[in-house]
Amino acid sequence: MKLEPGSKFSQLEIADAWAKITVQRWQKNIRKLKIGNSKTLYNSFANDVIGAANGDLIKIDFTFQYYGKFVDMGVGKGTKLSDGKQSRTSRRVGVNMLGGRRGPKKWYSRTLFAETMKLTEIMTEQYGNRGRFTVIENIDDNSISR
Repeated sequence: MKLEPGSKFSQLEIADAWAKITVQRWQKNIRKLKIGNSKTLYNSFANDVIGAANGDLIKIDFTFQYYGKFVDMGVGKGTKLSDGKQSRTSRRVGVNMLGGRRGPKKWYSRTLFAETMKLTEIMTEQYGNRGRFTVIENIDDNSISR
């Protein structure tokens, strides 16, 4: 779907296209950062766009393997968020050692934030312009009838 000036897409259509693009960007990040070797996370994505009456209220649900969020934060089995800079062996021995550190692989949170901002811009432009044109049309109609 290509948004052209003056094109009329419903909020539901825009949200659905946006959700698909967001999933593609997440999958690209997973490949780029080499997250997981079984492609379980990569293949686990699904999204559901839910619209209320006339598509005015939109809810977008994303589902994927839960462990993906831990990879994004750099935490997991034996590693708390506050321990992210030390390796597991370092904590066990009680000294700071280099190597084996688990760090965050930001595939999820940064992309979601950026894509949410893009969706906001698209919806603002799409529906802000429609409202503006409706007002202009009504003003023109009223001035002609007098």
